[in-house]
Amino acid sequence: EIDVDIISFADSNVKTICIEDWDTNGDGELSKTEAAAVSSLGEVFRDNKVITSFNELQYFTGLTEIGAWTFYNCTNLTSVILPNSITSIGNDAFNSCHKLISVPIPCSVKNISYAVFRNCFSMTDIYVDDSNTNYCSVDGVLFSHDKKVLVAYPDGKQGAYSIPNSVIEIGNCAFS
Repeated sequence: EIDVDIISFADSNVKTICIEDWDTNGDGELSKTEAAAVSSLGEVFRDNKVITSFNELQYFTGLTEIGAWTFYNCTNLTSVILPNSITSIGNDAFNSCHKLISVPIPCSVKNISYAVFRNCFSMTDIYVDDSNTNYCSVDGVLFSHDKKVLVAYPDGKQGAYSIPNSVIEIGNCAFS
């Protein structure tokens, strides 16, 4: 019998970290229930040059924030799916994730802090729901040294740096 509560990780390195830090029942697996109980990722992924994907982050529904520097310098990280519980993304959260291609931004996000995607040289898409009415601010440098970032909406519309109407503040040099 397959346990549908057990998370199947695409990246074994991410699985190892998650089990070491959050496997509360000691079974060598991480369940969706255990993931949902996590309230902070801390710095367990910072400067990790081995991890390549963490789409399973979407099951960490107890998180309300991707803290400052959480995935800083994860140079081989290509994809992350944030949980719908996230309301803010901290300073430099994905800074220097050179191979990061896309990050879907949940509608729940209200604040995107300084330099979140700085030095994400491979970034091509930021997915934003056009109906998002929760955005409050983009604080300072969001992208830096990025040449081809597009914002893509779920209905297929695309455009360079399209910003939802609900954004009420964009900090200095946000797209430098």
